[in-house]
Amino acid sequence: MNEFAPVWNLPLWFDQYSNKDELAIMRQWILDNEKSIINENKHKSKDDGGTGLGQDSLTAQYNSFNLFKITEEVNAFKNMFSWLQESYKNFMDEYKTQPRNCIMFCWANVVRKGQPITIHNHGAKHFSYLSANLHFEDYATQTVYHNPVNPRMVYETKNIAGGLTIFPSYIFHQADEHKEDSERVSMAFDLFDTNFYEGDRANGLEFNA
Repeated sequence: MNEFAPVWNLPLWFDQYSNKDELAIMRQWILDNEKSIINENKHKSKDDGGTGLGQDSLTAQYNSFNLFKITEEVNAFKNMFSWLQESYKNFMDEYKTQPRNCIMFCWANVVRKGQPITIHNHGAKHFSYLSANLHFEDYATQTVYHNPVNPRMVYETKNIAGGLTIFPSYIFHQADEHKEDSERVSMAFDLFDTNFYEGDRANGLEFNA
């Protein structure tokens, strides 16, 4: 109500992938290949992305592999990739924003009983764009997104099967402790405008609406 009152615009996009059979295939593929991905890449890992999951977690290998590159022969992942591109386009249409030709970096997360995901973000550089997460089953956990102006103001989302959330990469977020015996499996990705991205593109994948 005045020129110095805080102002923010935090566009969050929610969607849901409905093919539960394919979600189960992807979840199992990640669990079956978790150890080999970690063993192949852990010597390259420098951090766990601020998640608190540890240097030897699958999440900590986020810079060393692209989930959609190593699953290019798996139809379920192919279908998911196409759906993500369409969902991104719908997000841009909803916010009357021009879709961009992007480069995507995608990884998977396996959280076990007793583990939370600590508060972190995916970057706030001058070329940062969008990030996302998607869960493969219904979980009792929530992902909590923090307002950057007042971090005590939060938005909580339930972690449901196929539930996709796309958010600006600078937004801090976390997940509460996983208390179930079975693994909490999800994937996350970052998108960057190909014209402006200044990082290493080796594990990137073309992502166009």
